[in-house]
Amino acid sequence: MKVTFESANLAETEVVVRGDITSSDVAQVLEYLKSMSSSAAKKLLLYKEDEQFLIDPVDVVYIEVTESKVQVATETERFDCKKKLYELKDTLNNANFVQINKGTLVNIDFVKSVQAEFSGNYTLRLKNSKEILTISRKYFKEFKSKI
Repeated sequence: MKVTFESANLAETEVVVRGDITSSDVAQVLEYLKSMSSSAAKKLLLYKEDEQFLIDPVDVVYIEVTESKVQVATETERFDCKKKLYELKDTLNNANFVQINKGTLVNIDFVKSVQAEFSGNYTLRLKNSKEILTISRKYFKEFKSKI
């Protein structure tokens, strides 16, 4: 028997079982399904004024710490988040987010261009925005490996 798993991003994984299906084969399939569901980023609970919003991580452009507050920017709005930056980084680990400096995570799907500066840092320009973020030298290798 041959079982093929296909996720939404079209990555396929095959599990080949020869002969009768054993309990270890079933355990292998269940473990794979469990890993697939845990790798998908869940919605983020964000706040704006007195309202709470559930935002899909794919809609988040970047996350930054400003004045000891974690703020999440989408293309149209900014929200507050009660989680710490490192907690969000862990939550979004398998999504398209990468840390670019001490206080910023960016969704690489929204990156338009990167330009080197004389200081050794890099300037990151976002799609559909005039905003410019800085990639520090310390985080550039991680950024480059993620893209």
